[in-house]
Amino acid sequence: MAALLRLSRAACATATRTFALRCVGGSGLSSTSAHAAVFQPAPAFKQPFAMYSQDPFEGTTDLEPPVKMYGTSAKYAAALWSAATKAKVLDDVATEVAQIIELKNGDEKFSAFLDDPTVPVEKKIEGLQKVFEAGKFTDITKNFFFVMAENGRLEELPMVAEQYQELVYASRGEVLVTVTSAIPLSPAQENECKKVLTEKVLKKGEKLVLNVKIDRKILGGLIFDIGEKHIDMSIEARIRKIENLLREAVGSA
Repeated sequence: MAALLRLSRAACATATRTFALRCVGGSGLSSTSAHAAVFQPAPAFKQPFAMYSQDPFEGTTDLEPPVKMYGTSAKYAAALWSAATKAKVLDDVATEVAQIIELKNGDEKFSAFLDDPTVPVEKKIEGLQKVFEAGKFTDITKNFFFVMAENGRLEELPMVAEQYQELVYASRGEVLVTVTSAIPLSPAQENECKKVLTEKVLKKGEKLVLNVKIDRKILGGLIFDIGEKHIDMSIEARIRKIENLLREAVGSA
């Protein structure tokens, strides 16, 4: 904990000197192409919805997930991980699922179309199929989205995707650590984070996967998310603590 605190203090010092942010561009299908694929006329759905009436993941959960998870979203994540593991397309599926979620987050109409419970399932599957035709997707990814649509679970996609990625990392002996900073970390700071986390947090044989997120709202310091552990060493958290103490003091006066 002391080592993480030193890293957080160093980030605070850096944050007070600069708030220059670096924009990282994405790739893949654009939000515009997703919108056009769903909301403009397109060739009729080539495959009947009836072919997806049976769960394509049925019987794929015999592989024991490397991490125990609970809840409905975990069930879908485990089934997807099992199917992708058998087909040896773990990374492909992760990339494809993230791509569709990115499109969904970037297009309000596309998102509303998928989440609207009044839209018939057949229409949602037709819309998804048109999006899939605009790029290259594995059958496992396609069937996963079709089943999620059929079962009315598309709103749970972000959680399922997050849990799936955790299973992918765990199956390789990797541990995902997300570090949130107010500004981009310098190469030296990032290397120091990796060193401290590897020495103080990871178990023997585990490999670190570091994900750095930028959130200017935290003002400075760092936030560490390691599995279910959330360690908030941000300036924002300190300010909230001071505000709460002041409220308590005023309330008791």
